[in-house]
Amino acid sequence: MDPRYENPVSVIGRAAIRKTWKAADKYARVPGLRALVRKERCVGCGACVRKGFCRFGAISMGDDRKAAVDDRACRGCTRCTHLCPENAFTMEIRPPAMVKEALKGLDAEISRALKQDGR
Repeated sequence: MDPRYENPVSVIGRAAIRKTWKAADKYARVPGLRALVRKERCVGCGACVRKGFCRFGAISMGDDRKAAVDDRACRGCTRCTHLCPENAFTMEIRPPAMVKEALKGLDAEISRALKQDGR
């Protein structure tokens, strides 16, 4: 077999994987995780914007010359928390709405069960 010959199925498979990863990198979001700026630590150097800490463009400089994070653009990748020289970024964990609703339902069921037991 000619070593320069590539199986067309393999070529198509590798291309599909590359496209899938690019789409995931662009659109995937870590549920319940978002970046926050600790304003007391931000010195307004602007390195986060100039050096492109956020691949999704979620960081900008606010009117107060401090970094600001756009919640809709933030994907929760945590990259900014590792790159900021002042350690001004942190991550906030908020459970997704589906988890909150499940926990509320579970709490209501436990409360009902405890009332029936006389507790």
